[in-house]
Amino acid sequence: MSETLVYKFGGSCLKGQSDIEAIARRISEVSDVNIVVVVSALHGITDRILERLARDDVESIEPFVTSVEMTHLEFSPTLVEPQFVSIFNQAKNLLLQAMYSHHENPTESTKAEALACGERMSSVALAAALTECGVDSMPAWAERIGIHLKGVPENPEIDLEKTENSLNFPSSSVSVVTGWYGIANGGVALLGRGGSDLTATSLAAVLNAEEVTIWRDVPGILALAPHWSLPSRNLPYMSYTEASELALFSEPMLHHMAVEPLRSRGIPLRLRPLHDPTSLGSCIGPKISAGHPEVRAVGCLPRLVPLTMRLSGVVTVAKVVADATAELERCQTRVWSLRAQPSEARFLVSEREAARAVRQLAGQSSLPTAELGAPVALLCLVGEGIGSDNSIEQQILSLSRMNNLSLTPLDEGKRDHALHFTVPAEQTHDALAALASELDLLSA
Repeated sequence: MSETLVYKFGGSCLKGQSDIEAIARRISEVSDVNIVVVVSALHGITDRILERLARDDVESIEPFVTSVEMTHLEFSPTLVEPQFVSIFNQAKNLLLQAMYSHHENPTESTKAEALACGERMSSVALAAALTECGVDSMPAWAERIGIHLKGVPENPEIDLEKTENSLNFPSSSVSVVTGWYGIANGGVALLGRGGSDLTATSLAAVLNAEEVTIWRDVPGILALAPHWSLPSRNLPYMSYTEASELALFSEPMLHHMAVEPLRSRGIPLRLRPLHDPTSLGSCIGPKISAGHPEVRAVGCLPRLVPLTMRLSGVVTVAKVVADATAELERCQTRVWSLRAQPSEARFLVSEREAARAVRQLAGQSSLPTAELGAPVALLCLVGEGIGSDNSIEQQILSLSRMNNLSLTPLDEGKRDHALHFTVPAEQTHDALAALASELDLLSA
């Protein structure tokens, strides 16, 4: 029986002809295996649809859909071939209908339906382009091949058992599967931003694949996110746990739940650069004992704001935390850190969401007034065993004093594989630079 490989190509690898040719070569380089391809929307399409959904302008809907159609035709001119034009027109018409429906009655359901069309159109465009390059391909939409979700809307994930029982690929050498969405409650639902990663790893688990590869425009997993402009080393290997933690604090490295379907099966996940076939990139797999614990990477969430509630003796901290957490969940505000003491409760939330969170909390008379603090960054140091080694935290605090940085450890965030610190927002880059130098995270 042939082995199965799952390849995922995100929007950064779906920009033009050079990407198509590279994707075709990556697929053709392996033989005697079954390849399942998972795709995101073409580069920039999801943001364009989101921006258009936010506008109250019905007259421009049809021209907008036409502009999206032209983008795909420029990417893959062979979409006009009879084999693909019909299904592409179906995707285009679904987008048009969803845009009109959302204008008349904006709901999460109509929004999801419109956004899913980006993946649908992308799958047809790439299948047509690959076929032109000699790779027998057909689009495979999630709702048609039987990808089911559960936990919608709070914690959406792919229902592995239900998907395994219903999965049915088209009859072609390579199926180009739509990422990011699936069937739930009789309609379409999304997996959250970056969910195409989760589609790929979930399919790998269902298919008992040999390996998953996420092809990207960067070398692999870097010790520091590239947007900090600190040239850091590439990590050849990370454990599932390390990668999951780093992904949570280094968006958009990887969907933070992407490794979970693979963990129990031991399926490796590779992140490789699309245009450099000689590079093996980074591999994610089971934990490997590697001697003394060390910090292997640093993730950073910039511009968080503390919301602090001062407590009196009248109300218990447990009740305040429970009630405030429920209100923040209700307004879809993520709490990145929670510290509860007898005299106060403090929640770290995104600066973008802080004003909305304060308004939501102010609507509850039983809750103390939430005070906004100065913005901070949340730093996550990742490495197996570092949370159990007190010397590493002491090393970081010593570094903080030497560099006049205000690094504050978060005890509630300590885990065996991670240490969390906050630092004033204006010190973020200096703190990352000092940590990178001290912990030998910079490239040679």
